[in-house]
Amino acid sequence: MPNIMPGQRWISSAEPELGLGTILRADARQSDIIFTGCGELKHFTHASSPLLRVRFEPGDCLFMDGSARTVDALTEDAGGTLSYRCGAEILHEGSIDPEQQHLPATLRLLVGQYDAAFLFELRRRALQAGLLDQEHFELFAMALLGHYGCRFTPVSEHVFLLDAEASELEPGFDKSTPCRFGNDENIGEGHSIHGGHPLMQAALERFLQSRAGSAGFLIDDTLPARSAVLETVFRSADGSVSLMALDARGNHLPAFTPSEQAVFRSRDSLIDLKPFIRSMNQIYPMLLESSLQQAAEADSGKLEALRLVVGAEFALFGKKNR
Repeated sequence: MPNIMPGQRWISSAEPELGLGTILRADARQSDIIFTGCGELKHFTHASSPLLRVRFEPGDCLFMDGSARTVDALTEDAGGTLSYRCGAEILHEGSIDPEQQHLPATLRLLVGQYDAAFLFELRRRALQAGLLDQEHFELFAMALLGHYGCRFTPVSEHVFLLDAEASELEPGFDKSTPCRFGNDENIGEGHSIHGGHPLMQAALERFLQSRAGSAGFLIDDTLPARSAVLETVFRSADGSVSLMALDARGNHLPAFTPSEQAVFRSRDSLIDLKPFIRSMNQIYPMLLESSLQQAAEADSGKLEALRLVVGAEFALFGKKNR
């Protein structure tokens, strides 16, 4: 566990509903932390502590007085506390809201938060939208717009009627207008919905600003029992996207793809992560650290999304006897 110092913000993986806490007192073995959102003071012994350090990185969204700010840079002082630069503001970590709508993706699984696996797929494709060919862009655009309530009726091959009455998005054209999809603005007759179309830009901006899909969890029975694969997506300053998949032994899996059936089943399923927390605590931090280290060495940029894919009986990982 990193050094625990007064003034730092931590969260309890055992009770994440308490929100962010502030360290009041700490020594080599014990610490006192106040959860200001609910007014509870708790005492922890470090050796068995469920506390996790909360650290927002540049590009992350944090909340101050109920309003969202984007982190541009951060600094750490000699006492181990952080300050965030958000535009013209400098926010000390102790002043940010105890209730944060978007925890860093690296923490979400450890506090029992996750997104359906298909949202991870959608975020990955959203980050690569400009590189998709026409067929894959069509599938992505329909999935993205469908996420916001748009509905499609096929007219002919690659031609659809778009009904956005149930969506907050404004299509800017009548629903009886035939539509085609593709990154090329000149893809044929009818209305062209391409990457630069205002409807797509609005959907992309809204989806990427949300943290949907930033942390996914998937049970894939086609993987060996008690196995795990961590998929990560990084984006550099120039917009290039890097993908990585590592198994529990640290092996790279360049062609890894989860079972389509497992992803489909995850759309409407809610998995209770509590039975998996013990196993995740053993393997997930190691996989995450390895991914972050290798991404840093390759100058891959900021972590945008991750997904832990586990095999059957992963909850028994590390147990010698069932």
